[in-house]
Amino acid sequence: MKKAIFQIEPSLFNKISLATAIGVFTMIFGFFSTERVWPNILLASYYITGIGFCGMMFVAIQYVSNAGWAAMIRRIPEAMFSALPIGLLLMVPVVLGAHYIYEWTHTEVVAKDPILLGKEPWLNLKSFIIRIPIYYGIWYFLGLPIVKHSRRQDETGDIKHTKKAVRWSAAWLYIGGIAFIISSFDWIMSLEPHWFSTIFGLYNFSGMFTAGLSFMIIILIYLRRKGFLPQIKDDHLHEMGRYLFAFVTFWVYIWFSQHMLIWYANLPEETGYYLKRHIGSFGLLSILNIVLNWLAPFTILLFRKTKRSEKYLLIASALVLSGHWIDLYLMIFPPLIGSVPVFGLLEAGTVLGIAGVLCWAVFSTLSNWNLIPNKDPYIDESYQLHT
Repeated sequence: MKKAIFQIEPSLFNKISLATAIGVFTMIFGFFSTERVWPNILLASYYITGIGFCGMMFVAIQYVSNAGWAAMIRRIPEAMFSALPIGLLLMVPVVLGAHYIYEWTHTEVVAKDPILLGKEPWLNLKSFIIRIPIYYGIWYFLGLPIVKHSRRQDETGDIKHTKKAVRWSAAWLYIGGIAFIISSFDWIMSLEPHWFSTIFGLYNFSGMFTAGLSFMIIILIYLRRKGFLPQIKDDHLHEMGRYLFAFVTFWVYIWFSQHMLIWYANLPEETGYYLKRHIGSFGLLSILNIVLNWLAPFTILLFRKTKRSEKYLLIASALVLSGHWIDLYLMIFPPLIGSVPVFGLLEAGTVLGIAGVLCWAVFSTLSNWNLIPNKDPYIDESYQLHT
């Protein structure tokens, strides 16, 4: 079988570099001009971390379920995993700006608040900092052997590497998944420490996975259009489309479950969370959140024809990626900037920076390895996929 070697085009490299540079300079400028830079950095870190996490989550699911159809595209989610260290790097300024972001870092506020005092054993800056490398360490050191055995399988053809990757994948799904849910409590839910939801972690997981699938689809279609993966058939796109269709539905199910229970109970300590987000300009964003993350992609992907179309898959994926940014914006910004959402050069620069960094991490990783794992035991099944 012919090897598929990826080489990034100079024009694309220049665009990625420009987007990354704009993001970096925007944040540097933000440090000296506005406190709004801190929630933007938190959003960027969490967004990038979620994309990297989804990459390995997707790989682990395929290994554990013995799914052969995705063997041909595995290098893409493996490359997405390389974004995780960038997410960790961005957590450094989050820690530096914790006093601006998290109410529970103010000792004088905690001392006067019985609820925050009760949560202090967990919500304190020291333990918060300690848990960050623990989360990323779990993800990285459980995910690294999966990538290692995947590539050794391609070098040697020895099936023992696939069997070992399956075992590591099982550990990743269990331990890594729990770590992601707990990290969402730390980094996002604790922005409003008086409020909590028992399915908040699952809600974040569903949003992360839909965004990661969308990013994966866009990279896959780009590589196919450029001729690096001519073996990818419409059947592979169909499978990815079905994945995305399923998880945008799962996302809205979890969104509705959390919202409905809080609305029905009508407890002041719970409804305050949604009142901030359903009134005024934030209310318009909440509607847009539902449209971009569910209604529009659900409608587009409802038909078999659209799941097999590059055009419609790209539109649906772009909508979900945009919707995920708005979803995180609604989770992070309302308690930090007041009742009116703000969109300016800082937010625009952050979005460009996120796109540039993710593309740089993924494309640079793809260029270092054969795009198709030709010695994978499931590769023939992937080539013969028919849906």
